[in-house]
Amino acid sequence: MKILGIVGSMRKNGNTYKVVQSALEGVREADPEASCEIVNISDFRIEPCRGCYDQCSSQPYHCVLEDDFAALCEKMLRGDGLILGSPKYFPVPATLTAFMERLVCLAYSSDVDGMGEHIFKDKPCLLVGVTGGDEPIQLLQHLFHFALSMRMKPLQLTDYPFYGVGGKGRVTEDEDLKPLEQARKMGRELVEVLREKNGNLPHC
Repeated sequence: MKILGIVGSMRKNGNTYKVVQSALEGVREADPEASCEIVNISDFRIEPCRGCYDQCSSQPYHCVLEDDFAALCEKMLRGDGLILGSPKYFPVPATLTAFMERLVCLAYSSDVDGMGEHIFKDKPCLLVGVTGGDEPIQLLQHLFHFALSMRMKPLQLTDYPFYGVGGKGRVTEDEDLKPLEQARKMGRELVEVLREKNGNLPHC
C-alpha cells in the first residue's frame, strides 16, 4: 500500500506538515508495512495554467508546460491513496493553486474531448486544512471541490469540519479540533477504505 502526503504550504515543517505527518502515522499504525512518502509543494516549480486548451487537450492529462507538474502528478498516480494538506492563504498558496488549476483544466479537457476515464477516478484521499485562527471549513470546502473535480473520493468526517481534518493556530495546542489526533484517526480510516476498495493490497 502506497500513500502520498502532499504539503501545500510554502513553509517546511510548519503546522500543515505536522498534521499531514500525523495522518501518515495513522496509516502506519493501521498498516506497518505501508509505503508512505511526504512531499512539499515548495520543492516543485509549477507554473500557472495558461488556458491553452487546444494544446493541453491533444493528449489526455498531458500539459505542454515544461516544469515539475508532471513529476508531482506521477507521484500522485503511483499512490493508492492521497493526503492533501494546505494552510489558508487566499485561499491556498500560489504554487498549490497553480497545480490544482492545471489538473482541473486537464480534467475539463478530458471531459470535452471524451478521452476516457479520469486518471484519479475513485482514488481515496484525505484533506487537511490549517488556518491561523479562522474556522477551517471554507478552506476544506475549497480542497473538497477540487478533489471532486478530479473524480477522487475524499474521506469525510461525521463531525465538524466535515470535509476533512481541520486545525487552527498552533496545531499542537489546538484542543478544540484536535487536528493531530483526528489526523491519525483518519489516516487509519484511509487504510480501511483502501482495503475495502481493493481487497488486501500487497505490501510494497
